[in-house]
Amino acid sequence: ADTLTLDCRKEDFVIRGGTLWDGKTLYELYKEAYTPWEWHEELFTYANKIGIDIFSSPFDKSAVDFLERFDPPAYKIASFEITDYGLIRHAASKGRPMIISTGIATLQEIQDAVDICREEGNNDIVLLKCTSAYPAPLEEANLRTIPNLAETFGVVAGFSDHTLGITAPVAAVALGARVIEKHFILDRELGGPDADFSLDREEFAQMVQVVRDTEKLLGKVDYSMTAKRRESRRFSRSLYIAESVRKGELFTEKNIRSVRPGFGLHPKHLSRILGKRAARDLEKGTALSWEMVGEES
Repeated sequence: ADTLTLDCRKEDFVIRGGTLWDGKTLYELYKEAYTPWEWHEELFTYANKIGIDIFSSPFDKSAVDFLERFDPPAYKIASFEITDYGLIRHAASKGRPMIISTGIATLQEIQDAVDICREEGNNDIVLLKCTSAYPAPLEEANLRTIPNLAETFGVVAGFSDHTLGITAPVAAVALGARVIEKHFILDRELGGPDADFSLDREEFAQMVQVVRDTEKLLGKVDYSMTAKRRESRRFSRSLYIAESVRKGELFTEKNIRSVRPGFGLHPKHLSRILGKRAARDLEKGTALSWEMVGEES
């Protein structure tokens, strides 16, 4: 033999824990899942041509230096890299927005990552709530963490989703997520390490549409009386003459009622009007107004 190849399968490097990749080594998984560097130029060129933001997740400092040549709009730090403080510092030093997944991090490690970015003068930080399970069970999503991330660390919060379907990202937006990360595949039949929890083209388009609809539904805090709301008030209750009343006759609960439509006095005035006299003759079905109300008995 001219050569000797060693196949190291030390247990530390074998994936366990009920994942889609149990039994594979980390090297085998990453060899299958990585994006070749030589693809980037074509991908960035095409994305820029069609007007869509594109960026790539660096896993070491050399990847950051490589990506800088493409002028990326942001850097995304994967959950499993949040403890690589050197990588975070190097990426943050480039002055681009930092999107950091928090799937495996402790509260202190999240704080450390945020502090490192700010030490580099980089305050444009997005923290993504993430469950590092593939696929992630719905009951482990804990989406209420999203607004807490924003409040606790003073950053924009989002959601990196590994659940099946589109329910979780829509709920995340309803809870304040400003960024949604979801795996995408052109055709699930193509296979791949993340095919099982990726969305195909139709599913992804549906998610985007429902997210946009959810954003419209959320709107803003608004108690203003718009023209449409004023128009709808005609269907509310107001005070009307329920039985014809002669001038000088007392108003009682029998001859005035709170009914629809809303062209009469507000029902809140009923107790104030009861016991007063009619200022003139009033026909049944008349909307009550103040000039119809005379003095008390």
